[in-house]
Amino acid sequence: MTNVRFDGLVTSLEEVQDNPARFATRLERAKRTSGYAECLCQSAGGGKPLRLVVRRYGALFHLARWPDEGVYHKRDICSFFAEPTALSGASGIEQEAIRTTHAGLDARLDVSLTVRTVGTVRSESSPGDNSRAASRRSAPLLGFLQRVWQDAGLNHWSGGAQRNWGICSAQILAVLGEGKMNGKPVQDVVHVMRRYEESELPTIKAEFDAFLSRIRTTPTESHRGVVISEIKAIDPSKYGFIVRLRQTFETFYASKALVESAARSYRHAWPMIGQPEARVVAVLVVERTKDGNLRAVDLALQLCNRAFIPCDSSYEVDMANRLLDERRRFEKPLRRDEGDDMLPDFRLTDTARPTAIEIYGMEANDAYRARKLQKQAMYASRSEPCVEWVPPSPLASVVLPSPT
Repeated sequence: MTNVRFDGLVTSLEEVQDNPARFATRLERAKRTSGYAECLCQSAGGGKPLRLVVRRYGALFHLARWPDEGVYHKRDICSFFAEPTALSGASGIEQEAIRTTHAGLDARLDVSLTVRTVGTVRSESSPGDNSRAASRRSAPLLGFLQRVWQDAGLNHWSGGAQRNWGICSAQILAVLGEGKMNGKPVQDVVHVMRRYEESELPTIKAEFDAFLSRIRTTPTESHRGVVISEIKAIDPSKYGFIVRLRQTFETFYASKALVESAARSYRHAWPMIGQPEARVVAVLVVERTKDGNLRAVDLALQLCNRAFIPCDSSYEVDMANRLLDERRRFEKPLRRDEGDDMLPDFRLTDTARPTAIEIYGMEANDAYRARKLQKQAMYASRSEPCVEWVPPSPLASVVLPSPT
């Protein structure tokens, strides 16, 4: 558990992330006086406190890693740890769809956030910047969500007991920061749902309503927004489907075509919606209909275990939950590039040498079996320890190496 210090108070980072309203006044005072908070993850070993950025989001404040200092945090226990990353302006980064900047993420998605209701789609690049906008790649919704998850450290587990949506949303907001999406301020066009709390319901609703007020359709333009939340259910309705989120009573309509496409594209996540052992996180692009209703025009789904570790199948959910129950330290490498198909499903980080975990669940597929042999040969050539599980053999039969 990582402790933080601000405004003369020392408390756990999880407590601040889980109860942002409780600490809003003190965080605002710290931002106004010293200008930063401190992470104490290195203090137990005699290390110096590390500065943290105090960022405002609506009426609340969140802590983020100080620019270029993520590598100094304690790797195994601190969510502020990050491998060194190039920032915007560094060689080779200009073409990237999602850039890391000192203010937060600068993302260009392959969806339009402003659409003309008559005529052509309005360009979302800055005036005079058309050549750069045209040469910059755009990211799909799922790629954006996975990048956020990785930068927030939500694909790592430090051996605790649980992680709830409150902690996730705080870490996501810290990553997004005061960045941009498609050239627009991210805090204007993206809303990360807060964890539902009965005592905070009026504030949560007011914040969400303020965001939704910016989603509007005029006779000439449709201004869209992006919502990140947990999916509770997707139910059929008279005119298509209704998308329900866990953290709000607000609902969103969706067309039959969109839902059928999502079921095909996210075939592992789809059947796990509503299952108690899993969580399904969604990023929705929403707009208003001419009648003023909210409608999802695009969406991506990310399957997770019950502590929001990303998973690629129900078998991975089972394995991740077992590692959670046994208080193991592990990570889920995220596949975002073409060469990432040789990454392990999980990697134990609490063994003498990091131990790969591979789940081979498609033995009937010839191409899959060929890749399995290729991965086994790779691990053997590197003398890299690897644990294998071949369902439908029981998960309990898998012997994991003891933690050091």
